Amino acid sequence: MNDIINIELIEEFAKDIYCLLDKDNVFTTFYSVNGILFLVYPTKYFSIIFYDIINQIKIVEIKNAHKSYIIEFRHHLYKRKINDKRDLILSVSEDNNIKIWDVNNIECIFNIFPYTKGQINSSCFLYDNNKNELLIISSNFSENTSDLESIKIFNLKGEEIKKINDSKYITIYIDSFYDNKYQKNYIITANKFSVISYDYEENKLYHNYTKEIFLYDCTSLIIYNKDRSKNEIIKIIYSTGNGFIRIFDFHLGIFLYEIKINKGYIFSICLLDEKYLFSCGKSFNREINKINDENLDMQIIHINGEITVKIINHPIYGQCILTKNLGGYNPIKLWKIKK
Repeated sequence: MNDIINIELIEEFAKDIYCLLDKDNVFTTFYSVNGILFLVYPTKYFSIIFYDIINQIKIVEIKNAHKSYIIEFRHHLYKRKINDKRDLILSVSEDNNIKIWDVNNIECIFNIFPYTKGQINSSCFLYDNNKNELLIISSNFSENTSDLESIKIFNLKGEEIKKINDSKYITIYIDSFYDNKYQKNYIITANKFSVISYDYEENKLYHNYTKEIFLYDCTSLIIYNKDRSKNEIIKIIYSTGNGFIRIFDFHLGIFLYEIKINKGYIFSICLLDEKYLFSCGKSFNREINKINDENLDMQIIHINGEITVKIINHPIYGQCILTKNLGGYNPIKLWKIKK
C-alpha cells in the first residue's frame, strides 16, 4: 500500500465564483505556456475569470462571455507545430452554447449551438492522433428522451463532421481517451443510469460498463492506465449518485469491483500519481473520509460538501488540490497534500 496522506486547508480565494449546477468541471486549472498557474472560473454575471493562483490576482475578466450561466470548463494544450503551442479553454453555458477561447490573446475562436432541444451538460476536446486534428465533442441531456440527440463531433471551424451512432443517452459527463497500444480514440460518457464507451474511428458503441439495472446517475470518470509495459489492464473508474466508485476492465467491459464511499452523491474524482484517488460529493457532514483499497492499490480521500476536485503542483506548497463547495457562491479552497 502507498504512503498514507492527509490534506490541510491552506486558504480560500476566488470568492466571486458562481456555479448554477453542482457538477464536475465547474472550474479548471493549468500551467499556461507562459508559466502562469491559472484558475479559470465563472461568475454570476456570465463572465469568465482568469486568475493567477500564485500571485492571487485576476489577470483577465471576459465580461458577458456567454449569454447564460456557464456550467463547465475544459483546458487543452494545443500543439500545432513544434514552436507553436496554445492554451485553449472550452466553456459551456446552459443555453446550449459551446465556445473555445485562445488564452494567448483571449480571443473566441469557436462558437456553436449544437442542439435545439435538451441541454449540453458536458463537452470536451478530442485530439485525433491519426489525423493530427483537434476536435470538439458535444453531448445531450434531456429528461424527455424523445428530445435526445446524438453525440456530435465538430472541427475548429465549427463544422459538424460526425454523429456517434447509438449515443442518445442522458449524458452528465463526457471525455475522450486515446490508447497508444491500439492507436485508437475512444469517447466515454457518464450518463443517467449508465457509463458507455464508443470506438470513435469505427463509430460504434464499444462497451456498457453497468453492473446491473442501475437507478442512479453516473457522474464522473477517469481512465486508470498504470503500466501497459507490464500488460496491466486499463481500468475505467467512475463515480455514482449513491456514493459508490465502480471499476471495470475498459477493453473487456468486465466489472471488477466497487467501493462504497458514503451515502451521498459523488460529483468529481481525480487521480494523483496513479496512487491516490480524490473524490468529493454531497453529504450531511463535512468530514474527510480515507479508505485504503487493496484491490486498486491506492488510497481514496473523499471530501464531503465539495463539487469539483483538481490537482495542482504549487511552487510554495507542493502538491495540492483545489475544491469548491456546494451551492452558487462559495470560494475555491486550496488544500495542501501531506504525505
